[in-house]
Amino acid sequence: MVIFEQIFRDLLISTNVAADRVFLHRAPQVPAEKQANPFIVFFPVGPESWHSHSGPLAFQDRVYQVSIFDPGQTLALSIGDTIRAALDGLRTTYEGVIFHGVFFQTQAIGWEPDTKLHHVSLDFRIQFRMTADAQPQPRKPANTRINTR
Repeated sequence: MVIFEQIFRDLLISTNVAADRVFLHRAPQVPAEKQANPFIVFFPVGPESWHSHSGPLAFQDRVYQVSIFDPGQTLALSIGDTIRAALDGLRTTYEGVIFHGVFFQTQAIGWEPDTKLHHVSLDFRIQFRMTADAQPQPRKPANTRINTR
């Protein structure tokens, strides 16, 4: 079974700002191979249900927070700008999901003293419809080249 978050993760990875370090709900914990900077954590903030007189519609309307973490404030902000530019106003079909609209709502910035990371959070309202053939694309393995002499 495919969930929308799998497709949305692929869409965030396609912005090419944090490699494949994009995580649903929480960042990897120590020790973790993927724990490197910058990284992105995203999660749903809340759904909005749409109904007609005949019942719920297949159309989904959800708000997602996309959080960028990096030690550098400038890099975190520029990643946020890149993601906003790539997603705001997006209307397309991607991996079998029809994006009726992705709408930027707000941005906040913070400092995480425990991890010493800057935190830029972006909120997006996403209106979409899952199709029967929605399927995330298989990932290419990471570059595992070994240098030998």
